[in-house]
Amino acid sequence: MLYLDNIITAATIFPFVAIALTIPVLIYHYRRFGALTFWRSLVIYSFIFYLLAAYCLIILPLPPKSVVAHLTTPRYNLVPFTFVREFINTTHWVWNQPATYLATLKQAATIQPLFNIVLTIPFGVYLRYFFRTSFKQTLLLSFGLTLFFELTQLSGLYGIYPRPYRLFDVDDLLLNTSGDSSALA
Repeated sequence: MLYLDNIITAATIFPFVAIALTIPVLIYHYRRFGALTFWRSLVIYSFIFYLLAAYCLIILPLPPKSVVAHLTTPRYNLVPFTFVREFINTTHWVWNQPATYLATLKQAATIQPLFNIVLTIPFGVYLRYFFRTSFKQTLLLSFGLTLFFELTQLSGLYGIYPRPYRLFDVDDLLLNTSGDSSALA
């Protein structure tokens, strides 16, 4: 339900962002293509909505500053593939017991990495198939988007908070970028 609230927030903000971007989008497409078709408009605005929803999913919910000031949790994880160790240590998955599979899919050590992969698949699809970027460009842009998300978290939402309230995680960089490139296969 929490994720749905974040998407509703993005949907509430989207009309204002769309209005602000309409003139620049119209000018760009008129100069590049001579016109702006309904299909192209739909794809561009759905891409903008996707980016806004992904951003809201990354930063929301916003905790009170007083709570963040007293956090003692780690600020970052720079050890790659920690998610694999967490999966092994915290899930009840047993490879030769299919009865454990469904319960494992419901555990945080499974959901969080899968969410990181799924979150960025649309970005790769938009870049590759609509904007016609090369595989290398898509991979670099995907890494850049993921790095932007992680630096946003590390900065405490650009200095609004006294410290990060979410973990900067190198695994997220790997998983998000792999999500984008899985769309390219």
